[in-house]
Amino acid sequence: MPSYRFEIVAFGKTTTVEEELSSAELASPRAIELVHAALLAGDPTGNDQSGSTIKVYDEAGYLVATVNFSDVMRDRSERRSLDSNPPTEEPGVMRSG
Repeated sequence: MPSYRFEIVAFGKTTTVEEELSSAELASPRAIELVHAALLAGDPTGNDQSGSTIKVYDEAGYLVATVNFSDVMRDRSERRSLDSNPPTEEPGVMRSG
């Protein structure tokens, strides 16, 4: 299986993780999983992680995916908002009146 390098860049510090994936299409979903894990673990210094990113490179060194923590954080907050305030009607349904 091909090896991919995940570079986690946060506050000027880069951490690298190597993983084998069956295809490049799995790089972005795996990076999102790593973002979720990092957000759950939290930053020990209490810093905001919204400016952090994960970049994924293939064995040849080509960039195959970039995931911004802020995008994942926004998606999570939007999902929480929908969970706590579910729509009362089906989306896209207009009522005559």
